[in-house]
Amino acid sequence: MKNKVVLILSVLMLLAFANDASASSIEKRFKELDRNRDGAISKSEAAQEPALWSRFSSYDQDKDGKLSLREFSNYARQ
Repeated sequence: MKNKVVLILSVLMLLAFANDASASSIEKRFKELDRNRDGAISKSEAAQEPALWSRFSSYDQDKDGKLSLREFSNYARQ
């Protein structure tokens, strides 16, 4: 019983660390694409990543012509 609890806790910790690493890499890529450092990715900045550029409008949820980190995260997690 105790071994199962330790195993389950270990797996949960690994998943938490993996999620942090994933979020960190998404934020890093967001900053790379945000060439003018305004905190958003415009459609012209998105052209650096053709898959993002071609589906830009479907991820621009508030239709303001740019992607926030949250909107980009939705794309990056696909």
